[in-house]
Amino acid sequence: MDPYADTLQRLREAFSTGRTRPAEFRAAQLKGTGRSVRPNPAPISPLQSTFEAEVSEIRISESEIDLALRNLRSWMKDEKVPKNLATQLDSAFIRKEPFGLVLIIAPWNYPVNLTLVPLVGALAAGNCVVLKPSEFSRSTEKVLAEVLPRYLDQVSRAWSGVLVPNPGRGQGTHAHRQPGRKQAGSRTSLLCAP
Repeated sequence: MDPYADTLQRLREAFSTGRTRPAEFRAAQLKGTGRSVRPNPAPISPLQSTFEAEVSEIRISESEIDLALRNLRSWMKDEKVPKNLATQLDSAFIRKEPFGLVLIIAPWNYPVNLTLVPLVGALAAGNCVVLKPSEFSRSTEKVLAEVLPRYLDQVSRAWSGVLVPNPGRGQGTHAHRQPGRKQAGSRTSLLCAP
């Protein structure tokens, strides 16, 4: 039996209830992400200088959170599109919908920034998230696993430790993007293939 099936099922059910869709819920999650970073800058990146961690990890993540909070409602609005002869009597618009369940596999080189920035986008879009920091940044993974649950919703999230680095073939997601090395992308594509 798949040890992660219960977690994935719980997240899918949380999404299907519509819990993550309201702007208020999304904003609360974004604010919680911001609160989780600021009081803990020292232990987040123990191998970086304080200045480097502040500039390359903390400030960039906070900037992304601020951007998402400022623009959240406008990003959620339906986008009107021009009508043609066939759609003259209809309403023509693009509605932005969340994917549902998002897997974020973060690289190791800027472990906080490259974990939190995609997390901010996924939360702003109204998704449930499975977060998998790099296996090469264990101390950051440990800190994030300890800190993030204190500030974020406990039903519609799953943090590090939930997904192993090598899930079984075909147990992954339907659509994915893999930044980084070609070898890592090939491995991820293979593991996500049905």
